[in-house]
Amino acid sequence: MHIRVRPQSAAVIALAASAALALAGCSSSGGSGAAGPQQPAASQSAKPSAKPSAKPTGAPLGRDTVDEEVKSSLRAAGLDPEKGKGSGDANTTKNASVVDWTAVTTTQQAEWALPRLGEQLKHLGWRETAPQSYEKTDWVLLIGSTKQSTTVNLKSNESLLTVNVTYLGAG
Repeated sequence: MHIRVRPQSAAVIALAASAALALAGCSSSGGSGAAGPQQPAASQSAKPSAKPSAKPTGAPLGRDTVDEEVKSSLRAAGLDPEKGKGSGDANTTKNASVVDWTAVTTTQQAEWALPRLGEQLKHLGWRETAPQSYEKTDWVLLIGSTKQSTTVNLKSNESLLTVNVTYLGAG
């Protein structure tokens, strides 16, 4: 079954799903309702966990660093950051907890650039949490492309390419 969702709604849904996945790793497995057999408490404390932490650790990133990593990734994916519209462009106030970039490109260029953008983000230390969803310290990043938009009139061979990054705060 396919459900059509507006791009803005899709971004919110993807962000909520990413947050839910991140929070799922924060719960204690020793509580009731946990799947799988429980080990005695002594053996749990004696054995180090082989499972990686749900949330990467590291020094907190500032908004300017995230903005530069987004621009660097766009360049590596063959896109010009200056041809898009960003949340920190001239004559606008930068929101310290959001980095956005949007551009209209050809559908072919968008389809070619998305996987390269994801690979570059991984190279810069962003961890893929779901398709086209990444996280690094307390930031969640979503990339996407759509052929239909309620905010921009697109031609049949154009796509709206977006990068949305949100700071979720120290958890």
